[in-house]
Amino acid sequence: MKSCDTLLRGTVISMDANRTAYLDGYVAVDGGRIVGVGSASECEFEGKETAGGDGHIVIPGLVNVHGHLVQGCIRGMADGTTFEERLFGFYYPMTGACDEERSYISAMPPILDLVRRGVTTTADDHFTHIHKRSIDGVLKAVRDSGMRCRMARLILSDPDNAPDGFREDLDVGLAETERVKAEWENDFTTVTASTIGITYCTPDEFKEIWQWTMDNDRQFDVHAPSVLDTRYLKERRGWEGGSFEWMDHEGILGPNVIAAHAQTLQPGEADLISQCGAHIALVPDMEQVLGLVEFDSRKFLDAGVTCGIGLDGPVVAYGHDLWTALRAFLIAQRLGDQHRKQMSDSDEQWTGYEMLFGSAELALELATIGGAKALNMDDKIGSLEVGKDADIVLIDRRGETQLSPPAALIPNLIYGNGPSPDAVARVMVRGKTLVENGEHVSLDRHDAVRKSDALQETLLDEVDARKFVRMRSPYTWVDG
Repeated sequence: MKSCDTLLRGTVISMDANRTAYLDGYVAVDGGRIVGVGSASECEFEGKETAGGDGHIVIPGLVNVHGHLVQGCIRGMADGTTFEERLFGFYYPMTGACDEERSYISAMPPILDLVRRGVTTTADDHFTHIHKRSIDGVLKAVRDSGMRCRMARLILSDPDNAPDGFREDLDVGLAETERVKAEWENDFTTVTASTIGITYCTPDEFKEIWQWTMDNDRQFDVHAPSVLDTRYLKERRGWEGGSFEWMDHEGILGPNVIAAHAQTLQPGEADLISQCGAHIALVPDMEQVLGLVEFDSRKFLDAGVTCGIGLDGPVVAYGHDLWTALRAFLIAQRLGDQHRKQMSDSDEQWTGYEMLFGSAELALELATIGGAKALNMDDKIGSLEVGKDADIVLIDRRGETQLSPPAALIPNLIYGNGPSPDAVARVMVRGKTLVENGEHVSLDRHDAVRKSDALQETLLDEVDARKFVRMRSPYTWVDG
């Protein structure tokens, strides 16, 4: 027998090239890396520690490809507000008031949401720079959690899209990105530069930021099309086409681009994205919550575009639960397909014999190896294969009624919104245990909640945003 540090047993969903799933399998971990995967009957390893067994599931760590962690202080406040009310009424003011310490407190609850449910890698887009070290607070919280992070520092300069304090001189923004990169990059964290969308800075600045990512071999993370692109592209730049068409025209659309949301495209843009090798961060939970019935991932997947699934910020991704987003991916697509059918000239009716788009297996694939590919990390993570880092989730389904009986194991995981937190027996990043039996091994979630509650109370009064709390609620709220 070969010795290894940890031997995990259970139903192993490997996400390898053949999508091999071992109903009775094992994963051997040694030195932080996977050294063996296969059927239990063929296991040649003896672990210094053994975990799992009958009734357990072993999957790769989940990958969240889009988020805004600093929004923890405004979690859920989007409900009952318009886009402009939340953006300028409390989003910018409350996150803008977060210095390094406050950003740490604000980011910690959504970070714990992620890691306690099996997310081992997250992307983050940060554009709160009134306090230049606000981003440091988020990165410190990520570091303390043990997760991996691809952090994008977003530079804004357009006066119509960003208030005073959020706008930066380009040289200052890039210099700060260099500082953050020098101070925070390591084996688990990478730092890049970007901007929110193509109309949040001038075309020349947009191209210069993109060139920085090329020179530094980093991803260029952009919201496209962003809310104001359609109007501003036409009014200010005389561009009648789509956001991706503009990026391609400027020579920017390429393999280092990852675009978030990417809905309401111009005809042919999905094929253009595929031809250029760009990646897409789908955000179905946010699209569904906001009632955007045009959500369409099929156009990307059919065109062979690399896609992952992200959550957006806690202001609209309320529970900050990637499992919810996996279910939303399928539901939003199917509702979108039905909407497009009804809006077309076709008189085709649903007969019950059609196969609905997608599957639970596809959703889980996009949240693991798909997300890893979208973030250019699939050489290290995303699947359970020999040689890869041991980013692993062990689920104990023995008390999970929503996962029983097990014939439809993956559909039950996806449509049942995943395992409950206390059924997450272990979460590992490069072989290091971060979570055991639903609790982080070193972070106190009760303390995180207390500090988060207190921070929000302070910020609501400090920036005069209390009027947005329970805005338009039909309930009678009695204080005291």
